[in-house]
Amino acid sequence: MRVVLFTGKGGVGKTTIAAATATRAAELGHKTLVVSTDAAHSLGDSFDLRLGGSPVKVGDNLWAQEVNVLEEISVHYETIQKYFASFFKSMSVDDILAEEMAVLPGAEELFGLFHIHQANQSGKYDCLIVDCAPTGQTLRLLSLPEVARWWMQKFFPVERKIAKTLRTMKKRTIMSIPIPDDSVYASIQTLFDDIGALNELMMEPKTTSVRMVLNPEKIVLEETQRAYTYLSLYGYPVDCVIANRILPDEVKDSYFTDWRKSQRKYMGKVEVMFSPLPILRNNLMRSEIVGQKLLAEVGRGIYGEEDPTRVYYEDRAQRLVKDGDAYVLILKLPFVKKAEVDILKNENELTIQIGNYRRDILLANVLSLLEVERATLEADELRIRFVEGE
Repeated sequence: MRVVLFTGKGGVGKTTIAAATATRAAELGHKTLVVSTDAAHSLGDSFDLRLGGSPVKVGDNLWAQEVNVLEEISVHYETIQKYFASFFKSMSVDDILAEEMAVLPGAEELFGLFHIHQANQSGKYDCLIVDCAPTGQTLRLLSLPEVARWWMQKFFPVERKIAKTLRTMKKRTIMSIPIPDDSVYASIQTLFDDIGALNELMMEPKTTSVRMVLNPEKIVLEETQRAYTYLSLYGYPVDCVIANRILPDEVKDSYFTDWRKSQRKYMGKVEVMFSPLPILRNNLMRSEIVGQKLLAEVGRGIYGEEDPTRVYYEDRAQRLVKDGDAYVLILKLPFVKKAEVDILKNENELTIQIGNYRRDILLANVLSLLEVERATLEADELRIRFVEGE
């Protein structure tokens, strides 16, 4: 199954582009599901239809869905939620507030990710289009699989052993805090096993692509640059940039002269900054884009005769190569300066921090036994050289 995720700064039109891409893919015969993981759902507004937490058929070969957190909790999260609710109640939190607090931060993003995994496992669809939350939340969403895997390997086994030991001592609570039973740990294990499978799917450039939507404006361009850096840091493949709301050539009114000059200026920067990524364009429409007829028109305008499910650019954001007796871990990191990068190796873990974003990489066994000799930035690539220690 082909997976395409759309992200961008709030207000750039990514929901419309995602819906138009899905409509065009369905028009070409692909069984397509488009899912919104944005808490401020507007996917239904684009189709001018009421959507729910389950896929709704909106046209030939086309289904749409808006993730509903409360519905998802009852399916994936009930056992864990009940435990957290009892945990908060044990801390003398009001019952209703405890139930609310049991829905942990990031749950909505997590369940949005699950739909990628579920759709892939179902075998019902040829293509999944994901309308992600604005850039900041999207980066947090995309980092969840690796963060979860790190947590499972570092803390989960220890916590489970402690809980098991306490239960053999016939303790149900410790300092009034309830001890989770095996069903809670089994639910957590299942949850993170699914996340691990999802992580592999999302980091495969032949299957999954992120497409960044922007408007040719200074602030939007700067945020898109940062997003590209962080997406590369986490290892997610970006296959193109889509510039939205471009003034068409037929608009000759002098009122738009300065706007046109500004767009041309920033489009020139887009072409240079994001090379060799393909830059696709969508012109500013005469009217609001609502309904499948206009969405199909936008889809054809962006992709022309090409299939929107194709991979426009394939390159791994992270790879490992052997160099003599050494190994070099290469991460694609555009728009980064050497002074902005901090690296720390601790046993089988490598921590890379750029600004407010940090990635903890669990190293393969072959690297965990080696030491970092040096790290260099060369042509938008961070190259970390591992050698045997003395």
